[in-house]
Amino acid sequence: MNDQLQIEKWEGKAALDISTNENQAWSLLSEFFNLHLWLPGIATCEKVTGSESLPGSVRYCASPANESGEVFWAKEELMGFDPTERSFSYRVIESNMGFGEYVAHFRVLQCTGDGCRLEWSFECEPVVGWTCEGLIGYLDLGLKGMAERLEKATNPDANTTNDKVNYETNGKLDDKANGDTNSKANGVVNSETNCEVNVA
Repeated sequence: MNDQLQIEKWEGKAALDISTNENQAWSLLSEFFNLHLWLPGIATCEKVTGSESLPGSVRYCASPANESGEVFWAKEELMGFDPTERSFSYRVIESNMGFGEYVAHFRVLQCTGDGCRLEWSFECEPVVGWTCEGLIGYLDLGLKGMAERLEKATNPDANTTNDKVNYETNGKLDDKANGDTNSKANGVVNSETNCEVNVA
């Protein structure tokens, strides 16, 4: 009998509702080469090749140097860009952070009322030095920081993101142990993370 090799895959998603309308949010967050303006922890985002909104374009993103002088970086290729659906997707093609196959999707969705929802999801191979929960947590913090910068840019009178009406994250981890965590912040933010085990 031949043993069948099971390939482990991670999937996760974070979503955040904010008061900024979808057109304002999309016009700023859809700029592929300007991630450093919106995502805390990214000090540099530069064009390597291509042009804005053009699939196949590549960007170089890097963190500030840490105390030991180390910089974490990744090169990412734009795979798809749909202004009608307000969505784009990209993949990591090279990095020093342990990423192998990694594809992410970012969407700006219309919500009831004047606000919008930011949604960031991924599918990837296990990342060296990370857990699925840890990767979802990175998206969690990233979306919160991104939303805060976005709301300050579009509404100078807003000091925090306390007007978010719903915050959620969820992750799915194939063929690996799962875990559930729940947390709240500022009394008005509902945060959830969860992982599931799926075996084919």
